[in-house]
Amino acid sequence: MEQHCDKRGEDEFPTAKKRKTMPNSSFIWDHFERSEDKKSIACLHCLPLGTTVFAYSGGTSTMTRHLRRKHGIFPPGKSEQDYERSHATTVAPTSLSFFDKADDRGLSTAEGAPAADDKLGKLTASRYLKSTCARHTIQWIQYATAKYTPLQLDADLHTLLKKGNGIFNPQQGAPLVASLMELMHSQRTALQTYFDNNQHPLSLSVHEWAGHGHSVVVVTAHWITTEFEPRQCVLDSKLSIEEFTASDTVRVVSDTVTQWKLQNRLCAITVDPKWDSSMTWLESFPDVTVVPCLFKQVANAMEEVLHLSSPLLEKARRIVLAQSVVQMDRPGVWWTSVEMLQALLDHPSWSDGEAEHLQSLVSLVGPFHVLLTQTTAMATTPTLASLVYSLLHGIVKLMANKPDGKSILPLVHAILENPSLTQVCVLDPRFKSLPFLSPADKQRTLDDIQKLLPPKPTLPGTSTSSWSELYPFDDGHASGDMTMYLETPTASDLVDPLAWWKVHRHVYPDLATLARKFLSVSPGAGPVEELMTLDIAARKRDVPTNLISAYLFVRSAFGVAELVEKSSGTYI
Repeated sequence: MEQHCDKRGEDEFPTAKKRKTMPNSSFIWDHFERSEDKKSIACLHCLPLGTTVFAYSGGTSTMTRHLRRKHGIFPPGKSEQDYERSHATTVAPTSLSFFDKADDRGLSTAEGAPAADDKLGKLTASRYLKSTCARHTIQWIQYATAKYTPLQLDADLHTLLKKGNGIFNPQQGAPLVASLMELMHSQRTALQTYFDNNQHPLSLSVHEWAGHGHSVVVVTAHWITTEFEPRQCVLDSKLSIEEFTASDTVRVVSDTVTQWKLQNRLCAITVDPKWDSSMTWLESFPDVTVVPCLFKQVANAMEEVLHLSSPLLEKARRIVLAQSVVQMDRPGVWWTSVEMLQALLDHPSWSDGEAEHLQSLVSLVGPFHVLLTQTTAMATTPTLASLVYSLLHGIVKLMANKPDGKSILPLVHAILENPSLTQVCVLDPRFKSLPFLSPADKQRTLDDIQKLLPPKPTLPGTSTSSWSELYPFDDGHASGDMTMYLETPTASDLVDPLAWWKVHRHVYPDLATLARKFLSVSPGAGPVEELMTLDIAARKRDVPTNLISAYLFVRSAFGVAELVEKSSGTYI
């Protein structure tokens, strides 16, 4: 009777039963991270983080299988021999696999690491330490290259990180540098394979930046996938102790195009305006459009405008030095001067004439500052040349209505003298009507686009005449894809033209092909996201010369989703 009551109590109060502890629970949490709502977990090995996510309800078999098959990581006390594997099943290479050769001597056993009581345990513990060190190493490389921080972990920071939740212990010294180089070579091979398998049309951008006693020229590729996703990746970088000339730059680009086998798909090259007038470009790339950097041209125009008001600028700097009311501008960085002047608009030190002059100056350069600010704010995705070019036309219209606007109009008109960018605007649904062009220029641009479209195939006359002769009505769509595209209404709040093309690519297949080509043209010669981040430029100069190429390439390759297998989130 007493036993019966005890059994009934267990049935009625199941929470009183001791819950069974899963033997691999600690093992799983060394490799997965739980979401805030605790309904899903993400694999820490699949990069970018969050690429591989599983629904979580308490079981671990799915996660264990993922670790075993995709990353070659086994539960404590297990090895590959404990699992049957068909010949068709192979361990997918991961972004960490090339780190398995790293020497992990001196690493302390992490909390939750498998015990090493016997020979098999020692092998398992060694593999665990290698996988943990490899994950930490790849995470640190990704962070260091993204921020342009020193590759070697500062001793104090290393100690601080080890005191956190778990042990953060990436490689250091020569093994870390070797891992960075191996990662670069692995990613370059993967990118070349991707280019060979996908003949995307692309454009290049070329910019130069100065380090400590050297100059660096960087060549970046820009393309749009068949799914209308924008991509960009650094292809090459060259160092020189002297400033690069136009001929030097052309030679670097030619070598890059040859090395990556891009001769038949290159459509445009965006360069610094100091290089674009060289005839060497035309000789080396006769069928490629050379686009002078729009941002650099704007910067040159703004520097010229500010130079005409140099007495006003000098007084503003004296006010800042005396009272430290705002931040001082940076020499040669026009937008910092604009921000300083805007902050001093209402300062009492100005005379009536100076205040009026300052108001006029800020009203002229302010729209260009807004353009730059808005463009860099959108830099999470590559900025389209059509947006910058069209907004510059909008600024021209605003300047025409200002009393002092005529003084700046010639400088802006010089920037807009590029017919190839009007073709880019035609293929951006937001600006396809080209309202800023004269009727003659608009028609000329549309005719140029029409010539690039392949001719429609001629239907056999015998098969159509049997019924078409009895149907004497005009087809509203017979005028061609171009007319249909131009007449299709576009939402006034359209933000992403690439998303629009992704939906309409099957409606206008030939135009969609041209759109992928023209919309890949970069408005800037350098990274847009660095236009208003002076600290990044300073950190780039501190990168050791032997690591510059690796930093630049690895940093950009981490953003190319096609280098990651969709199924497992690992680098191919």
